[in-house]
Amino acid sequence: MPFSELIAQDRAVSSLRSALRRGALHHAYLFGGPEGVGKATAARLLAQAANCEVPAPAGGLRDDACGACAPCRKIARGVHPDVLLLQEERVMAKAGRWDPKGGRTPSKDIVVDQVRDVVDRRLAMKRFEGRRRFVILDPADAMNPQAQNALLKTLEEPPEATTLVLVAASPDALLPTIRSRCLRVPFAPLPAAAVAARLEAGGRPAAEARLAAALAGGSLSRALALDAETLAAERDAVLAAATLDPGDAAAWLAFARDHGDDREAAAELCALLAVWLRDVLAAQAGAADVALGDLADATRRAAAALAPAEVLRRREEVQTTAAALRQNASPTLALERMLIAWFHGRG
Repeated sequence: MPFSELIAQDRAVSSLRSALRRGALHHAYLFGGPEGVGKATAARLLAQAANCEVPAPAGGLRDDACGACAPCRKIARGVHPDVLLLQEERVMAKAGRWDPKGGRTPSKDIVVDQVRDVVDRRLAMKRFEGRRRFVILDPADAMNPQAQNALLKTLEEPPEATTLVLVAASPDALLPTIRSRCLRVPFAPLPAAAVAARLEAGGRPAAEARLAAALAGGSLSRALALDAETLAAERDAVLAAATLDPGDAAAWLAFARDHGDDREAAAELCALLAVWLRDVLAAQAGAADVALGDLADATRRAAAALAPAEVLRRREEVQTTAAALRQNASPTLALERMLIAWFHGRG
């Protein structure tokens, strides 16, 4: 699998390929960006390209992986002895790749024992067969402070021909001493159109693909995880919200109660409402194409009934509600407050 398989990460890929061509890979990278945008895939492709056996077409050094040679296949399967993957302790324990010391319950973090096993034992050995050794920490922001401190010396004095790649959705959660010793490579959220196109290429119906992309917040992995039943339920919830009677407070409370029993579902509803209200604004501006095409009738009705300032105000209330849900607010109460603000203002 070559770098070209990554979606809409041209800037990140360009910097990595340039380093490969120059034979100037950094000893430590920090790949930062939202979940599901290609960071872990890029880390694997970087390891493949650096160890690929196929000569570059015009001589010099390869800047991409062939995906077919023995090292590329081993790295893809996760069995190359010189490409080490460090994950949360419980993930590695479940996969049979790690035994917590003292028989304790595996942690949700990457713990200091795991880091010490890599830096004190495995990196002290000679490379087995690769030209360059890689340690991929994914997610690096799962390292607890003790584990991060145990990694510092290796970041300061890296072994020869070794690259560490820290993959993090929340890179700023890492200690400043860790961040300052890594070359940061930002990964952006994926455009909804690119996510929808990838889903359609995988066999999803076009309307379902657009809806999943709208809900996914720029994350391909999240879009892939959204099934047709979940998407239909969220679409129906938006339609129900769009047809609420401003004078029927009992209907608002029933809506909030029906859709507030699950925090994640309430957050997804807010995400989709924000996209839909953006579509309403686009329709008012004369745009023919909207993100949620299967909600086009409701979008046109709302565009005709509401002033643009009111659409903007309601969208701001949706975003306020989404933020409240992230701060552990009661989903039912948060949705109630949103609807009261929609129809009567915050007063």
